[in-house]
Amino acid sequence: MEAQTKKVSIIIPVYNAEKYIRKTLDSVLGQSFRDREILLVKNGCEDQSAEILREYAEQHDEIRLISCDERGAGAARNAGMEQAKGEYLLFVDADDYLPDPGILEKYVKAAEQTGVDLVVGNYARLWEERLLPAVKHLAFSVYGPSSEEFRFQGFFGAGTLSYVWGRLYRRSFLIQNQITFVDLTYAEDKLFNMECYICGARYLFLEEVGYIYRRNKESISWQYHEDATQNWLKMAHLLLDCLEKNHKSEYENMIWYTIFFASFFDSKMEYVQHKKSVFAIRKVLKAYHQDELGREAFKKLADRKHALPIRQRMWRTAIRVFSFGMTRRWYMALAAGVKFLIDSRVDERFSDTGIREEQ
Repeated sequence: MEAQTKKVSIIIPVYNAEKYIRKTLDSVLGQSFRDREILLVKNGCEDQSAEILREYAEQHDEIRLISCDERGAGAARNAGMEQAKGEYLLFVDADDYLPDPGILEKYVKAAEQTGVDLVVGNYARLWEERLLPAVKHLAFSVYGPSSEEFRFQGFFGAGTLSYVWGRLYRRSFLIQNQITFVDLTYAEDKLFNMECYICGARYLFLEEVGYIYRRNKESISWQYHEDATQNWLKMAHLLLDCLEKNHKSEYENMIWYTIFFASFFDSKMEYVQHKKSVFAIRKVLKAYHQDELGREAFKKLADRKHALPIRQRMWRTAIRVFSFGMTRRWYMALAAGVKFLIDSRVDERFSDTGIREEQ
């Protein structure tokens, strides 16, 4: 029998989340908004998660269990989207939770009153049982959606728009624009949201903290990936395809920024993985420059004739200097600089929580 249409479909991919899934489900079931369905997507669980999901499904008629043989959060979310009947979608990760029992109702009310495609609230991070505020969306939402500042801060500086969890999507917008999750090792949600933006999503931002993101070192986001460089470059190429398809060449800086930030992120991961080896950083930087799109990115970002309409001089300077060094293939000099930033934890000041982790 076909599932009854609901106002909201809440999609939760689950992979080895036995430690946290009860809190996640309780926070969702405790929402005051009742016109909903909860889709739990089993994604290759190897612990007791599957048993917990069955327990909850037997107790609550609004829960539907879905099995996804293909590994990865993106594939699991796609499986949930295929079976969703809601007018809106809300993605929740299995180790996170909703702190406000009224947040779903607030999201739906806001979407209904304005007709937007995406409702975004603020969030906080849970670092070893301590709640730490992330950068608020005011860092970019006060600017026009078509502005460079909105794109840069939204997807890279503050980074809030990079995540799919904890925000409400109009399902018809996703269907109309054929937006799904692409097969990437990780960060597939960043590309998903970039596609939403490029396809002209209408946004509404709420001040409420609607989501708690848990720093779970066992999750995919915190694991080392040998194919990280290939993953990020694949994303950049897919982003280029999306821009060309939608005739949005004026947004091309999104590609260059993706490669710039990816090269630094990869360098840090390799540095840590290979016992703080500066040569590991050098290898990563060289790999990015060997890619044709990578070379073009650093060439564009280093060229002073190429506009970087970013308000913060710190970012403009860092991007220009780093990219100039890449065009000159000063890999060892740049590797030494990256090593210094990591060892002194200066790089953490650029993250959404930054040094506040120590407080």
